[in-house]
Amino acid sequence: MSAVDPSAPVPERGEAPWTLRRRLVVGIAGVVAAVLFGTGLLSILVLSTSTNTVADTQLTASLSALSRSVDKYRGPPGVGGREHVHVHGGGGTVKTFVDFVGHGRGTVIAVVTNDEVADSALFSDTGAVALSADVTAAIELMAADPDFSPANQSLDLGELGTYRVATVVNDGELLVAGVPLEAAETALLRQGVAIAILTVLALAGTVLGTILVVRIALRPLARVIDTAVEVSALPLDVGDFGISTRVAAADTDPRTEAGKVGEALNQLLDHVDTALSVRAATDRRMRRFVTDASHELRTPLAAILGYAELTRQDSAELPEITEYSLARIESEARRMSSLVSDLLLLARLDEGQDLHVEDVDLADLLLTAVNDARASAPAHAWRAEVPDTAVTVRGDRERLHQLVANLLSNARVHTPPGSTVTARLRVGPPGMPVQLSVQDDGPGIADDLLPVIFERFARGDASRASQGAGGTRSTGLGLAIALSIAEAHGGTIRAHSSPAGTLITVTLPTPAP
Repeated sequence: MSAVDPSAPVPERGEAPWTLRRRLVVGIAGVVAAVLFGTGLLSILVLSTSTNTVADTQLTASLSALSRSVDKYRGPPGVGGREHVHVHGGGGTVKTFVDFVGHGRGTVIAVVTNDEVADSALFSDTGAVALSADVTAAIELMAADPDFSPANQSLDLGELGTYRVATVVNDGELLVAGVPLEAAETALLRQGVAIAILTVLALAGTVLGTILVVRIALRPLARVIDTAVEVSALPLDVGDFGISTRVAAADTDPRTEAGKVGEALNQLLDHVDTALSVRAATDRRMRRFVTDASHELRTPLAAILGYAELTRQDSAELPEITEYSLARIESEARRMSSLVSDLLLLARLDEGQDLHVEDVDLADLLLTAVNDARASAPAHAWRAEVPDTAVTVRGDRERLHQLVANLLSNARVHTPPGSTVTARLRVGPPGMPVQLSVQDDGPGIADDLLPVIFERFARGDASRASQGAGGTRSTGLGLAIALSIAEAHGGTIRAHSSPAGTLITVTLPTPAP
């Protein structure tokens, strides 16, 4: 299995994916809708087949009755006493179709001779009448069709509607019988409407029921998600922070899918919590080591510096190379003492120590720091922009002064002589944070260094490191100390840089009014 490259570009997101709840509801509703549709369609087909079967039975009986009546009244003279009775179209006395019996209500009978309806009848509860010209024209059109089939079929008889029609050839004449399908069509329509209504109601009930069941079934998973969201909001990158949040025991039953997820999340949280505890213990040991080492180094460094200064008091009797060596020892001892003091301060700030909180006027503090910087580095142009009134914050005056001094020193060390350094203090509405910024017009910070500029022992490149007054070399801890002091006061610090200069902004909370 290949690892995922964290630097790979994240693909653009398209449409929002469907949630599990939506998928379940739509999937179940789709299956139920398909089943209901298939069942309704099958029931309509069965009903249609049944009505056609009934119509065909009636049609067969009507056609048989018509054939018997025609045979009865068309017989040759002198046979069976029927010598004076003939159907319409024959000779002699006529017995028309409207006088025939044995046909149900709505039945149509007709005889077609030479593609013309010779006689016809439409039966009702009150009697029979001859077919209209519109209906006889439809029958004649059917008989004249070259693709005409004598099998039972449905035919539109105009004003009478759709009929089930059957034909038979009798003595060269085409006998036609038809039964109405209006009742069957009405029944099919009612059945279709009823099935559609029942399908909609059943589908609506299925959707509502599925939503309710899925919502109840996914509640444990929602609680697991809430736990994960709660853990993701914890400040795990700040201090010795552990993870005490866990998924409830009721949501960690491994016999269920949601329980498996909850159990796996708890195991993950246990593992991460253990790792955080180990890391916190390691950090504590490291801070303790730095603190103890800094304390232990102070004494020998002070001794080295003292002996170097004492020896240089007799510099007139010392060789030139010895005088130079002692000066370098003294300079490096001072630098080492400063580094040890910075490391000790960072260790104390990491442990939340060494802060004496009081009301501090940032405007006065900023003006003092700028005046100190102007005195120590006259080759730079120093400017201060502060409000006319006091700007009060709660904090440690000494540490806040060190924060401003470090920012000013960073600008001095990393910009060439003649650069302009501007310190600003901006105040928003009551209760809003105060913004303290230091801006220079130097060469700026390299793009690859900007993300790590506040890390410990981070140093600028040669184009920005001017080594300031007296050849001062940066230890790489100034901005790290500024970051620790700002965070210890509940604030933040950000850096923005371009070839036109660098801007470092510190945001500090103000006391509630």
